[in-house]
Amino acid sequence: MKRLIIGIAMAAMLCTSQTGCKKFLDAESPIKESGASFWKTRDDVERFTNNMYGEIADVLLTNSFFLAAEFRCGVYRQSAKSVSAWKTRYYFDYLVFNNLRALMIHDYWNGFFHFDNIPKWDGYFKVIQSAGILQDRVMGISNTELSETDKRRYKAEAVWVRCFLYFLMVRLYGDVPYYKDPYFDQIIGRTKFTDVLNSCIVDLDKVKDDLPWAYSNSKMKAVRPSRGAAIDLMMHMNMWNAGFDEANKEKYYKATVQLGKELLEMNSGAYRLLTISEFKTLFRGGSEEGLFELTQNVNYGEVRGLGYQYLNDNVLEHGAGSGYAYVTLVANSMKKMYPLGVADKRRDAWFDINTMYTGGNLVEFRKFAANAGSNIAFDGNLIVFRLADAILLAAEANAELTGNEPEAIRLLNLIRARAETPLYTGGNGDELKDAIFWERAKELMGEGHAYYDLVRTHRILNSEYCSAPISQSAFMRGAWTWPIHESALVNNPLMTLNEYWR
Repeated sequence: MKRLIIGIAMAAMLCTSQTGCKKFLDAESPIKESGASFWKTRDDVERFTNNMYGEIADVLLTNSFFLAAEFRCGVYRQSAKSVSAWKTRYYFDYLVFNNLRALMIHDYWNGFFHFDNIPKWDGYFKVIQSAGILQDRVMGISNTELSETDKRRYKAEAVWVRCFLYFLMVRLYGDVPYYKDPYFDQIIGRTKFTDVLNSCIVDLDKVKDDLPWAYSNSKMKAVRPSRGAAIDLMMHMNMWNAGFDEANKEKYYKATVQLGKELLEMNSGAYRLLTISEFKTLFRGGSEEGLFELTQNVNYGEVRGLGYQYLNDNVLEHGAGSGYAYVTLVANSMKKMYPLGVADKRRDAWFDINTMYTGGNLVEFRKFAANAGSNIAFDGNLIVFRLADAILLAAEANAELTGNEPEAIRLLNLIRARAETPLYTGGNGDELKDAIFWERAKELMGEGHAYYDLVRTHRILNSEYCSAPISQSAFMRGAWTWPIHESALVNNPLMTLNEYWR
């Protein structure tokens, strides 16, 4: 069997083609099988699909993916007392000040957080391979087992997963090897990332209507992609490209506006903004605001400690009576997000107003806090996309289009009204765009959007918005990306790495 050469060892997955690898097809576990002996029943399809989502969680929740997206060039710092007690917690500064070279070689803390796994893209391609196999095989299932509607839904799920993984990779690495054939075996280099996302947008547009707005099975709510999740992903892709494809940015903004209208006006009541009092429900998962989430449940041992769990444990008091947290927050950034004297129920629920503006040793962030306080496993899903995120993306796109500012303000004020903070009454232009940026910063803090919003809007270059900015020249040379592991070069003369990190 030919090798798949994109710098990844994919032999096991390639053994799932219909010919060869007979021993693998006869293995005890049928979940990863994809030969003719497996793809017979609805149960086969569902088991394979569930395993695919497990593969996504294995990638994203074992390498501090969410944590890195919050800390990198972000508002978090090691507290002074933590520095005294834990002088070797260098990963704080490495992430905040974009010193990823040093981060990669810090063996002790990588043993906990596995930041050094982020440059390895093989896990992403493993999921992409699974998605391709599902898309390839599901349409061949007998109609007595799966209706045409269900087959199209599974196919749409596969396309969504493939596009979602490519979206994540683009934000990490920039240009990436791009293919869609599940049994791909060619030597290829990297494709321009705007082209990758444009191709994904086209593919998603073809299948999004085959996904339901909501699943009748509550166990599938938000943990399997809905039509809303597909639309939100397309909105994100358009807005990412708008930040890097200057000549076509208006096209991307207009597409985002139309997608936002579809999501908000045609969803048949599937989604709504929860109230502030319902926020604990939101972050437990499966709510009417959730669009896509990674499931975990402590009762089933599904706790991966490198997402919200870190924020839950470390931006809270470290042990009763200790008087300090490991992590503090930049005071000036907090004042920009939550101006002094301005009401906001999110601030009241998530912070201690007596400490949040001090940058001191006990600045608590309670958004994901377990009821009993610190060092309690976070028992809830990790939110990837939710309705508030989509609303603010739509507001942002509208603010960029002349004449659409009233709609941008209306959407912005949906989020502000929910938070019981004063509605926006300012002007258009940069004032409005900045208001939307800061609203996203407040609303989505801790959820893995912060760094990517800074990058795609290029606000990462400006200390007014970023507490640890990078220079224009560094940005243009790829300082916003992650390094790519050198294993990508193996047996592939067409592959290149991110030169900024060489």
